[in-house]
Amino acid sequence: MGQYYKPINLLNLEWVYSHAYDNGLKLMEHSWVGNGFVGVVMNLLKPQGRWFKAPIVWCGDYYDGQGETPFYSMVSDDGDLKGLPSMPEEEQMNSILVNYSKKEYVVIGKAPVTDMSEDFKWRVNPLPLLTACGNNRGGGDYREGNPDFDKVGIWAMDKLGILDHVPYGFWELKVGFQE
Repeated sequence: MGQYYKPINLLNLEWVYSHAYDNGLKLMEHSWVGNGFVGVVMNLLKPQGRWFKAPIVWCGDYYDGQGETPFYSMVSDDGDLKGLPSMPEEEQMNSILVNYSKKEYVVIGKAPVTDMSEDFKWRVNPLPLLTACGNNRGGGDYREGNPDFDKVGIWAMDKLGILDHVPYGFWELKVGFQE
């Protein structure tokens, strides 16, 4: 079976539901650059956004099965944010994902291109994967053996933001997620 994910702001337990933005619930069904659902979360993480510098987790519903904090089931329906604008693909490509907890950043536009076919190429967006909790427990997850599998979840519960520049004193985390 597949594991379903929701991005959650742990400060106020707000979350975004992928179906509200015409996307699948499984991690790799929506984790690409240019995706509208992920673009909504990226907008929330901008300096004027309500999730800026908040601790974020992209939590799977299988995560609370091994004594972990049950973030997925902790959120209520009234915390579901709907009808929010998405960040366009070009802006996503020019964005810097910043981890204020670890003083690291990732340049979204450096994500490697995956050639699915001659006419279809895409990039994995590092935001959902870096903040994922519960990965590798269900269908549709990012699988062991894929590049940088060991980096999935390393930013879960950290304070994040989206900027258009690299903040002073931060170090680049290079990721090469590819399917």
